[in-house]
Amino acid sequence: MIEKILNHAKQCGEAECCGFVIDNKIYLPCKNISSTPTETFEIAPDDWIRAEQQGEITAIVHSHPDGLPILSEADQFYQQQTGVDWWLVCDNKIHKFRHIKPLLGREFKHGETDCLTLVRDAYMLTGIDLPDYERQDDWWHNGQNLYLDLLPKNGFEQVRDIQEGDVILVCLGSTTPNHAAIYIGNQFILHHCPKRLSKRDLYSGFWSKYTHSVWRHKQWQSSNFTAILNNLAINFE
Repeated sequence: MIEKILNHAKQCGEAECCGFVIDNKIYLPCKNISSTPTETFEIAPDDWIRAEQQGEITAIVHSHPDGLPILSEADQFYQQQTGVDWWLVCDNKIHKFRHIKPLLGREFKHGETDCLTLVRDAYMLTGIDLPDYERQDDWWHNGQNLYLDLLPKNGFEQVRDIQEGDVILVCLGSTTPNHAAIYIGNQFILHHCPKRLSKRDLYSGFWSKYTHSVWRHKQWQSSNFTAILNNLAINFE
């Protein structure tokens, strides 16, 4: 299936390819009917029907022949509409993006949509997959140090300066860093606190005072941050 997807993208040349993954095992190529096929893709309604008749649509595939290996703002908007994973072909590789809730406005549920989930999902959009960890509420009171265990093992290094995309660890009512935020520039952070919706906050005062440390992924590039900005720019309502 992977070879079939890559070959389809090559055959489409400078135009974006498109198609469906059915039941996680079959690739169904489609014709890109967009009026600007080198810039975007559109799948005909008949192809949607044909795909649904063959099984469950588990992913939508398209390519960025001359673009970045991240989902554009439009891609992320339409992924929310489809509710499935999107696979992106770029530089003869397939980059997989699971379907996630929008980064802003999430309801808090510990272990499911919390500050770690927000960091994982934001980094997934940039192409960096971080593992999930089963975690009990108040783990920081039980001798665990989840973030200091997680970050160094998964490509992060502690840094003294701060730049867009860095992970900021904060101590909330504890000497153990138990909250994570992402620095998004202009003195703002993106984070998700208990009993609140995920949001932007000014990185000053309380958040600055109780910062434990700042971490940066070894593979981080400034272009990665565009993927996060694309998500933040969309009004999904």
